[in-house]
Amino acid sequence: MPDIHSIRLREPWLCEPSESGVCWVRSFNWPAGLTPREKVWIVVEPLPDDARVTLNGQPLGDDLEITRLIGLTNRLEIELPQGRAGELPFTVRVDIDEG
Repeated sequence: MPDIHSIRLREPWLCEPSESGVCWVRSFNWPAGLTPREKVWIVVEPLPDDARVTLNGQPLGDDLEITRLIGLTNRLEIELPQGRAGELPFTVRVDIDEG
């Protein structure tokens, strides 16, 4: 069974207007104690089908693995076409597979 450590990304999230809807933005730092053998993912639940997720300006693939993209400081963006400003419509966490 994998050993997964989860870090919830709660407030503060910013909701910014985008060309097609809204973009939820949150900064976070390098997870303390992260080692080179560990893999890191962003988990968004529920992730809308039309959402676009980027980390530090790089679009994420379907599995949302960020191991090679994570830096000392990070900017996570979740753009929702047709979305509206208001309360964050999903939960977001960073999952670290400690191998």
